[in-house]
Amino acid sequence: MVDSTNFFTQLNGGSSQILGLSSGINTQEIVQALVAARRQPAVQLESKVTANEARLEAYSELTGLITDFKASLDGLRGEVGFFADSIFDNKVAFTQSRPTTTAPGGHVASQADSILGVSVTDKAEPGVHTVEVVSLARSHQIRTDAVADRSASLASQGIAIGTFDVNGQTINVDGDDSLLDLRDKINASGSGVRATVVSASPTQHFLVLNAEETGVINTIDLAGGTGTSDSLGLTDTGAIKNELQAATDATIRVNNLGVDVTRSSNTFDDVIEGVTIDLFRAEPNTEIEIEIENDLGTVKESIISFVDAYNALKDFVDDQRKEVVRTEGGDAEYGPLAFDTTLRSMMTQVDQLVGRIIPGQPTGAQTIGQIGIELNDNYRLEIDDDTLDNQLLTNFQNIRGLFEFNFESNDSRVTLAGFNGQVAGQVDASGNPIPYYLNVGPTDASGNLTSANIQTTAGAGAGGGADGTTTVNGQQVTALDTTGANGLRVFYDGGASMPGVDNIEVTVTRGFADQLFYVLDRYVNEQGGGTISENTQNIVRQNDNYNRRIGDIESRVELFRARTVARFAAMEQAVLTANNLSESLSSAFESANKD
Repeated sequence: MVDSTNFFTQLNGGSSQILGLSSGINTQEIVQALVAARRQPAVQLESKVTANEARLEAYSELTGLITDFKASLDGLRGEVGFFADSIFDNKVAFTQSRPTTTAPGGHVASQADSILGVSVTDKAEPGVHTVEVVSLARSHQIRTDAVADRSASLASQGIAIGTFDVNGQTINVDGDDSLLDLRDKINASGSGVRATVVSASPTQHFLVLNAEETGVINTIDLAGGTGTSDSLGLTDTGAIKNELQAATDATIRVNNLGVDVTRSSNTFDDVIEGVTIDLFRAEPNTEIEIEIENDLGTVKESIISFVDAYNALKDFVDDQRKEVVRTEGGDAEYGPLAFDTTLRSMMTQVDQLVGRIIPGQPTGAQTIGQIGIELNDNYRLEIDDDTLDNQLLTNFQNIRGLFEFNFESNDSRVTLAGFNGQVAGQVDASGNPIPYYLNVGPTDASGNLTSANIQTTAGAGAGGGADGTTTVNGQQVTALDTTGANGLRVFYDGGASMPGVDNIEVTVTRGFADQLFYVLDRYVNEQGGGTISENTQNIVRQNDNYNRRIGDIESRVELFRARTVARFAAMEQAVLTANNLSESLSSAFESANKD
């Protein structure tokens, strides 16, 4: 472009022209007007680029909202594959202490958390258990006799040189080894014993051996000759001489079974399934009540996150459709996505799901509205805390079914490997879930399936022959779009060289959170794809095209401007020549008249 003022034009190449001085015409304004007219297509394209950039920014914000929305649904949609967890499986444990029924009068129970700690996994079943800690597991500790100088050689202090074994590992005591050297050799031996030098006074030093693990099974074993170990004071004719602490096992009493439960460790993780008990101290006559419950707090937090994410998305949509002043000094306008068909289609599907009945659910838990999540007058979701809390306490499994994807099989060899958003459960005329029927062929010597099929009715597909309803890859079977199970992936662990199995029932139900997750996943997914990503890429390509066209127009306009300026310059030159000729003639005429 050019920088210009009236009657003066500076060209991009650095040359300049003074226009209009001879003709008196404001040629600069004329040039600008002509150039502006020629640039009008570029101006229109620039407006499109600006509008597209606003759409890209809005799509970026929308993508973030959808990503957050999907994250809020992740736990609620259940255990949807090998490595996915369901928050409905989460458990929490509460403890309290009290005297046992046989405790002597006046016994005061200590706080539960000072006696033991409890952690639970999703394998734990809700229920109440009692634990009495009778004794703790302790590690074995022994010591040597006192040595006067810990740094001087043991030989110089009367200790016999030789070897002895610690838990089967041979320790060599050389002539120049000190007590500190012996410590280091034991610690490097891999015997499962830690050695420490303890100094009682400047002339009394002891080597203390401590088993790394607790329990009677980890008692320190000294063998391999007694000369050196006896001389050190670890043994006396082969028997342990200075025992500081005997190795003991931990003992607890569980649920008043009348049987003591002992372990070599103070951690009990195999007594109650899914429950780990860590003992801190023993306190006979005190029992700890451990109550295991479903983690209702986490479930409710996830539901609140889902409601917040839905409302944030609705706020965004309403803002896009609202006519307001969006730029300082600008006019009222709608948002960049106000009339976007992608956004409209997605919200239609989302809003339809919010009020949808979930098949197979019992009366009172068929929609999210029935459990206390309702639309208010502003079409935002709102939680009735009393209703939701009561439902979580009394109808936990029904709420679970309302939200999550569920897979069940009547054959333990079949487990869920995964699925996509197209799979649909079967229901009967009353809306109750009914199974698909998986038929598998024989397995080969590696345990891989040779063929399989999936049917909607029992008895069909007997023998597990391939019929186009599934694909088989090793032990995994994937349903194809010939049935409603399309995209369902199951893992069959039937063993090597086993015969086929017919009519394995696999039942699928898809709750509200799972269905909603896949609606959103079509628009934004973890792989960076989806409809919105496609739209964004199209807009970027469109803007690249627009900018190329704008560049072409700018080049042509600049050529046009240069030619126009040149024409006006030529005109000015002609006018100047004419004016000069006119002035010369006038002067000659005046001179002639004077003569």
